[in-house]
Amino acid sequence: MALLLTAGCSSDGAGPEEGVTVADVAQAETDGDGGIEVGDVVTVTGEVVRVVDPGAFLLGGDAADGPGVLVLSPTADFEAEGLDMTDVLPGDGDDVLVRVTGLVRELSLGEFQEDYAIPYEESVFEEYAGEAVIVAERLELAG
Repeated sequence: MALLLTAGCSSDGAGPEEGVTVADVAQAETDGDGGIEVGDVVTVTGEVVRVVDPGAFLLGGDAADGPGVLVLSPTADFEAEGLDMTDVLPGDGDDVLVRVTGLVRELSLGEFQEDYAIPYEESVFEEYAGEAVIVAERLELAG
C-alpha cells in the first residue's frame, strides 16, 4: 500500500489551500514572512515513515522531499480523526500514503499536554521539540 501527502494552507478561515508539501510544513515560520506559518491549517499527503506512538507518526517522503513532519492526534490515538493506525504501519516494502488536515503548531510538549490533556512521554518526543508539527483534525488513506 502507498501513502501520498499533499498539503494546503490557510489562516483566513476559508479552509486549506492546495499545493503545500510536507517540506513546506517542516519549514513553517512563526514570523509571518510568507509561506506556511505556525497557526495555518494545512492539508498534506505523504508517506507514513514511522509510527512514533499510538497518537503520533512521522510523515514524509524520500530524501529529495526534505524533512518529515510529526503528526499528532489531539486525543490518545487517531480513531476520532478517522484512521486506525494498524492500517498505516509501514512494512513489507509497502509505502502507506495518508492525507492529513490539521493545525500547524510549534511543538512544546508541556503546552501540547496542557491544551489536549494527552500524557505523551517526553523522552519519545524531545527530538521534535521546537519543530513544526501538525495536530490532525482529519486523516484518511490516500493510496
